[in-house]
Amino acid sequence: MQPVVDRFVNSHDIDLVISIGDLTERGTAAEFETWKQTAQPLIDAGISVYATRGNHDVKAESTTPGIDPLLGPSDYRGTSIWSAALPGMSAPTVVAGPGASYSFSYNNTRFVALDLYGALPSELIGWVTSQEKGSNEHMFVYAHEPFFGRAREGVLEDSPLRMQILAQLGANGADAYLSGHDHQYSRSAAVDGKDVLLHHIVSGSNAEKYYRFENEFNDGEEVGVALTSNEVGYSIVDIDGPFVTFTHYSATPPASSNYDETWVPEWRVADRTTFSTNGKSYGIGVGESYAGLKSEIAAGNGFVGTAAEIVAGENLDGRSVTTQPDSGPGITQQLGNIVNFGWMTKTHDLASDILYLGGMDDKLDNIADPFVLTLSYDEGQVLDEALLRLMYQLDGKWVLAVEANSEGTVTFVAGAWQAGYGLGTYGVDTATNVVWAVVDRNGRFAVAAVPEPSALALMLGGLVVLVPLAARRRRA
Repeated sequence: MQPVVDRFVNSHDIDLVISIGDLTERGTAAEFETWKQTAQPLIDAGISVYATRGNHDVKAESTTPGIDPLLGPSDYRGTSIWSAALPGMSAPTVVAGPGASYSFSYNNTRFVALDLYGALPSELIGWVTSQEKGSNEHMFVYAHEPFFGRAREGVLEDSPLRMQILAQLGANGADAYLSGHDHQYSRSAAVDGKDVLLHHIVSGSNAEKYYRFENEFNDGEEVGVALTSNEVGYSIVDIDGPFVTFTHYSATPPASSNYDETWVPEWRVADRTTFSTNGKSYGIGVGESYAGLKSEIAAGNGFVGTAAEIVAGENLDGRSVTTQPDSGPGITQQLGNIVNFGWMTKTHDLASDILYLGGMDDKLDNIADPFVLTLSYDEGQVLDEALLRLMYQLDGKWVLAVEANSEGTVTFVAGAWQAGYGLGTYGVDTATNVVWAVVDRNGRFAVAAVPEPSALALMLGGLVVLVPLAARRRRA
């Protein structure tokens, strides 16, 4: 725990920390005191710390038997040791829920902590599904156990209630459900067809205790996109207006289990994704088509109004994970992609709003399988539609989107896209007011006018700078 706390204090600009349960082994007051002492540098640095109870944290609490109207006999645990151990550790003030559940708002985000052990299931379900984002831009729900478990069955297992609860949380405005328990990092999404209901994150392990990948991703309910096991890890959540970026850092644990030895982890970025509340998200499995994925932003609040659509492309060769369970044959399962659209307002030289498109790059390098992207424009805002092109932001400059490809031949076509056009082909369809290009990049896209070569030579500056890549690399 100490190297992770050190990272939070000295290597990241942290506002608050959430610990998702199992602070202790047996839930004793002495163990909570040890955890608090280790976490004290966070408090000293002015970082608010919030925690929720894990199954180990309730072992010393009193047990109350009950009969749940939905699930029958159900015991639940008291909160006296937990409340005495962690009084007033966090700010701002939280609003209490059943057991040790609570909620609070910070800046533009609402947080809902669910104590899975402190009340009857029906009471917990009723409370958490009544929580809404309200005037906040984001909402995160967190609890110790995942709904989709990789090492063990998740909350409610495969009961129909599981998807009903996740769908309701998504409808209430929840961006993601954050959890622990599995001692491995996993990122997936609950889906309805291809539509993402909400993102589902299992946070990883901060202990030398690792479970194997026992359960496959839930076909039809969930699209899994990342899994890391047998490593220590933590996740950072960056919030910038409507945009949320998850980054998971991991490190190989020390070879020795002697906790008195100093351990200096070599942290690496194991997973990263960005999504936005003003765009759409889709779960796409390996071999599935990207065609038909779309998002649009309405005019107003600084936006001019722009629509984006992927009209062709396929998730060709995703990653795979393999594990040997404690019993039975090994499991190999392919990971899919969560494709995220988001929107930023245009700058004065652009003819459209700025589209963020991500999640199609298997190696977190912005290189994707080839696809065809269209972006709309307002013909009333341009003098010559024939000069409009699909642009891509590369190293802070707007370049022709096809010039940023990892390979392909740059070829302009006047008119609509047609099947058979190769990677690097691009054009403008003035009949439908869209620009299009066959690209293999994720990132920021927009529409801009590109002068004819003779006029370009006279430009001393401005928006469009064509920057050929010095070295093109092919996808492995």
